[in-house]
Amino acid sequence: MKTKQKNKEVSKTAFSRLNDQIIHNKKNLIIIAAAFYLLLSFFTFNLRISEGGDDSAYIIRALQLLEEGRFPRFQGPLYPITLTVFVAFFGLNTLILKISSWAFLTISLLFLWKAYAPKVSAITLFGTIFLLIFNHHFLYFASQTYSEAFFMAIQGVFLLYLFHTIEWQKDQPIKISQAAILSILLIALFLTRTVALIATPAVLIYFALQKQKRAFLLTASFVLIFISAYFLFSNLISETTGTGNEQLTSLMQKHPYDKTQGLESLSGFLMRFWENSKIYLSKHFMILTGFKQAMSLTKPALPALLLYLTFILGIVRFFRTNQKILFFTGIYIALSVGLTFFALQPLWDQVRLIIPFFPLILIFLIKTLCDYFEASKYKWKQKVPITLILAAIILTGAQTIRQTDFSTIFKNIKGETLYGYTPDWQNYLKMSRYIAEELPNTAYVACRKPNMARLHSGGKKFYGIYNFNSENPDTLLMQLQRRNVTHIMVASLRKNPRMKTGQVINTIHRYMSFIAKKYPETFILRKEIGKDEKSWLFEINYAVSQANQPPDKSNQDTN
Repeated sequence: MKTKQKNKEVSKTAFSRLNDQIIHNKKNLIIIAAAFYLLLSFFTFNLRISEGGDDSAYIIRALQLLEEGRFPRFQGPLYPITLTVFVAFFGLNTLILKISSWAFLTISLLFLWKAYAPKVSAITLFGTIFLLIFNHHFLYFASQTYSEAFFMAIQGVFLLYLFHTIEWQKDQPIKISQAAILSILLIALFLTRTVALIATPAVLIYFALQKQKRAFLLTASFVLIFISAYFLFSNLISETTGTGNEQLTSLMQKHPYDKTQGLESLSGFLMRFWENSKIYLSKHFMILTGFKQAMSLTKPALPALLLYLTFILGIVRFFRTNQKILFFTGIYIALSVGLTFFALQPLWDQVRLIIPFFPLILIFLIKTLCDYFEASKYKWKQKVPITLILAAIILTGAQTIRQTDFSTIFKNIKGETLYGYTPDWQNYLKMSRYIAEELPNTAYVACRKPNMARLHSGGKKFYGIYNFNSENPDTLLMQLQRRNVTHIMVASLRKNPRMKTGQVINTIHRYMSFIAKKYPETFILRKEIGKDEKSWLFEINYAVSQANQPPDKSNQDTN
């Protein structure tokens, strides 16, 4: 019996010794981490605007708010409002806007460190930080004007302040000012990323389980007051009416772009949850941690099930051992990720939808594994989490080196702004610049990706055609004419951005085909760019359709 106890103590000492060594060398490790972060964030820095769409959309919303007073309603408004400050001072300087994303991501890392440093082991904290700074998927958002980096910065501030409030309440009740600030941060999360509306229930559930009635009531009251004030204010300053629920409506549909398929059923939402679990846990999470190739498409059920099991063990353990910070982290992850999996259609399949919660998932899972294996009397078991962490760091680092295009960053810096885009996008953006430079200011051009076209044409406005609900050529022409559209740009943008398959985004092609069948001479080719995957510019001749309309007899003499 004494021998077993002795072996157990030796094992614990062995685990603690590694943790102590990390603490002893903390300053050196921080310097190394900072150096790698600066180096890797530079080499993975992308000076090009993303082809995805949302990247450019946030900038355009900021520009519209600044120039037209149009309040951003679709998706979270706080990020484009923040971008308005940069646009006001620097214009459409994408480099400055991208550097702001790097600053936000850096802030998120600093606050993540500050929030969790007192509550988790050095192995957990440094393991998480190195996994993040070696990860090109994470670093990608340091140079993209998506809202992820901004959201993670606010999330870091929120978590640090909440954890400070939790520690405060050990000795005395929450202050009114503390509840008010906490509520403002909760509203800021929601106004940045709609799914973060679940952060408020996460905080309230935690306060309820901890029997902190005063904190529960004050926080709930302030959130209700502040959110009501926001909707009142936004409706007063905005010319549009309603609450901007277009995003919610699209999420309730079976297909976001096809209303004819109807609304999702309960069983459909359950299927969404399971399919998204496999997509984001079995595929994306495994890619993020380096245990799958970056381009892997497989999504077996087993990794998702194992991750769910580990998560459940963690949240039960942290509740029983009264580790309040980790217990709240579990609640927050469960509700945020759970809502994401229920709400989003599986067709989205984008790593950025889970990336804001990735650092927290890492901390939670690593801490769970470390706590479980540290208690083992077997020395080899204590090495399991350490081995997994080191393997993940090495694999993600190797993946980052393989995925980094070192030549592109230098060519972009030298002024070759289109270098790195595929030929279809190069031709599209060249046409956008041609339109800005060669067409008169009165020209108004319709296209499929108007935000990208506007950013690459010095701010010239384009009319976007994303979908249409009629095949009637007269109706389609009327929609263009009412908006004073003079030209239409057609491109060969790939349906699959990864490779040239011959399939293109054909919204504009179909739109024009319905009109051309009835009025063949409506579209006059004015410019063609590219030898392959071309872009075309057509002028619209409305006179052709009007000449073929039957005469209006309403004013004729009927005697």
